[in-house]
Amino acid sequence: MKQVSIFIVTSTRSPGKTKKAWYRYMMYCDGHNIDKKQQVLATTGHRIVLECAIAALKRMTKPSMITFFTDCHYFANGQRQLASWRENGWKRSDGKELRNLDLWQQLEELLRPHAVSFQMENMELYKNPDETPWS
Repeated sequence: MKQVSIFIVTSTRSPGKTKKAWYRYMMYCDGHNIDKKQQVLATTGHRIVLECAIAALKRMTKPSMITFFTDCHYFANGQRQLASWRENGWKRSDGKELRNLDLWQQLEELLRPHAVSFQMENMELYKNPDETPWS
């Protein structure tokens, strides 16, 4: 299996609602890279991180060892809970409905063929302060 590094960067760190935001993923494998930005309207900070990861994973064509670089504990911790959520009928351990269920289910499907790890990192280092992708 090839090693793929995926960096997840978003314009918002707040988990709450936002009218306009953007995400950026950077993928690196064997000297090749993909750098993609996308604007998202009417979302939340948590949803945009999951949407970014889904967009990156849709680019994957073969099972790989993926390392996600992120500053989002919601994503990293949630990914570790996918199997128990699925076994529990996509409910949290307290029986409450899972937020962003549609995205977690997509992630679970897209992650299946891969070995995944997370590296928590300050993603502000990967933002260009002089760049406003969508004004």
